Amino acid sequence: MMALVDTELAFSVLLGREQGLVEQILADIALGTFVSGNRLVTAQLAERYGTGVNPVREALKQLEGEGFVTSQKNSGARVASFEYTSMRDLFEILQLLEPYFMAWFVDHYSDENVARLDQLLQQMRGLTTNDRVGFLHLDNLFHWEMYRHHYNKSALKIWKTKRLMLLAMHGNLAVSRTRIEHSIGEHQQIIDALRAGKGAQSVQALALHLSSSEDYWSKLIR
Repeated sequence: MMALVDTELAFSVLLGREQGLVEQILADIALGTFVSGNRLVTAQLAERYGTGVNPVREALKQLEGEGFVTSQKNSGARVASFEYTSMRDLFEILQLLEPYFMAWFVDHYSDENVARLDQLLQQMRGLTTNDRVGFLHLDNLFHWEMYRHHYNKSALKIWKTKRLMLLAMHGNLAVSRTRIEHSIGEHQQIIDALRAGKGAQSVQALALHLSSSEDYWSKLIR
């Protein structure tokens, strides 16, 4: 059984050393630490992240430009209310990138990779019903295990950023046990296809998993 984990652990895959303050704030939104409508007080954020107020202001300005933060003259910066169209656009980008990574993985994976995927899946099965953070952490690791060796590091960096942004849109939404169980089954189909040496089938299973995930979150956002 896996306990709730902190931000750094839960998003260790997405928050690499090259990531900065913007990504840390996004991670806190993704974890539900800050939710839609919450004020983002510059001095408090500076203390939280161990930095100065000017870097925080710059980060908030960037997040405002990307639609994650709103700013008004008298109320300051707040976490934005996210729209379906923004989430749809991010899903479409991920649905282009992830099968591209997977198509390379099916030609290069090892038994060790599959064993690692299976280990992560078993940990998902052992989660408590309300462990949203644990599920997101393991899901990140599962996908990362399939993509991390890809040669196109620029594309991987885009994937990390867009996935983190997508998770931030879900920050104040619960993951139902039914969705977790469906997701576990979809991950199992990917593993089964890999073990059977059916590369095209595993890519198709991944695409169906992404489509199923989009359908679930779309209904909640709408």
